[in-house]
Amino acid sequence: MRVFLVLLKINSNCQWHVGLSYISAVLKKGGHDVELFELENFHEQNHFLLERIKEFRPGVIGISSNSHQFKYVDILAKEIKDCVSVPIFLGGVHTTLNPENIKELKYVDGVCIGEGEEAFLELVNAINNKRNLTDIKNFWIKHGGEVIKNTSRPLIENLNFLPFPDRSIFNYFKEKKTKKVPRFIFSRGCPFDCAYCCNHAIKKVYKDLGKYVRFRTVNMAIAEIEAELQKYNFSHFKLDDDTFSLNKSWLKEFCNTIAIKNWNLTFECNVRPGTIDAEAMNALKKGGCTLVKIGIETGNEALRKEVLNRKFSNQDIIKTFKIAKENGIKTFSFNMIGIPGENRTTIKETIDLNAKIKPDFMQVTIFYPYRGTVLGDECFRKGYVERFSEDSYMEKSSLKLPGISRHLIEKSAKNFKFKVYWHYDKKKALKEAILIVKMFILSNFVLCFVFKKARILVKNIKKIRLTLIRKMIK
Repeated sequence: MRVFLVLLKINSNCQWHVGLSYISAVLKKGGHDVELFELENFHEQNHFLLERIKEFRPGVIGISSNSHQFKYVDILAKEIKDCVSVPIFLGGVHTTLNPENIKELKYVDGVCIGEGEEAFLELVNAINNKRNLTDIKNFWIKHGGEVIKNTSRPLIENLNFLPFPDRSIFNYFKEKKTKKVPRFIFSRGCPFDCAYCCNHAIKKVYKDLGKYVRFRTVNMAIAEIEAELQKYNFSHFKLDDDTFSLNKSWLKEFCNTIAIKNWNLTFECNVRPGTIDAEAMNALKKGGCTLVKIGIETGNEALRKEVLNRKFSNQDIIKTFKIAKENGIKTFSFNMIGIPGENRTTIKETIDLNAKIKPDFMQVTIFYPYRGTVLGDECFRKGYVERFSEDSYMEKSSLKLPGISRHLIEKSAKNFKFKVYWHYDKKKALKEAILIVKMFILSNFVLCFVFKKARILVKNIKKIRLTLIRKMIK
């Protein structure tokens, strides 16, 4: 059967989607044809999407959406249904945490809850064989005006059982670029219960249905890298496992094996303070790791422990960055602004902590209240949520918090990197300042053009730049 997959990625630059890549691999292994369309611009690409669907003539369509893209799902499904009469199913973390949303979706026939590889294959086979769909585990299916809520199937505990993910369906891997930077994930699940993350909620879905944290064997992980090396030209790769440092013996075996292969590859990975020591960091270095990415989120220990439920100290963070630098590995910090309980002081503490650990790179996001998570649901209960339809968590806050304005949260996120770098790397700080000023001028140029004041803006650009940079330094 022909299966058409749609990945909603408005305001997202993701190169691949691990769930869809595994689903495609499993479907192809089961004898089905798979096509993927990456929808990056909802209005401009719809015509091309519908034309491609008509050409491909699928028997079933699967859509993957996160919480930010969910608002587009039913509009898109209606347009598809108006074009072709094909059953449409939705999957992703959002539907796993909020399956009741199926009631809002008039044009979607069912939603997948949890892991989709075996469930979607069974569904496609059932459609292909004109069999009843209402008893497929992991799916809630619309039937006769009702929703059939099937139970969850056990977790796939042996990850070696799965074929390697199919990257060939993604645009990034179709493009004829000389160098690729592929991403790999060799584990599933996370033992920690961070209040803003989906893992604690997904664990509840799979209670008593198998081991939640699972690893593929090192030999299979190495085999997947080797298989991709034969297809694509790359010298660096990214490991997207939630916490690559979780299993020390696995980490050491992986790094030792990849070093023996002598492929001259480098990689980057995520580590968590409190789960990695000097020995493991040294093993990473020997295996070719050049960058570790570490979630700090906030420099205020009370917010981190009591609100985010991340139970490690500032000292743990400082130690992790220290041993990375001692091994010649670059560092990357993840930071979050606008957490419930945030104020000017806690933002300064996060800036000061980063200034102390001196990361080589940083990411700054704004807290987003995902429904189905402990902290997201608490924000809805307390009436903090004013806007719940932002397309990303990079620039805008959805909350109205006591003690801090939305404007201050957004401004702090925008100026965060500049303020950190100003402490120890003036060159990087000025680069950040120039980027901010450029964005300010560009956005204001459009407004000035509308109001016929563009000439005034152009004349004063130098003065504006200096004024903004002076303000940021203060």
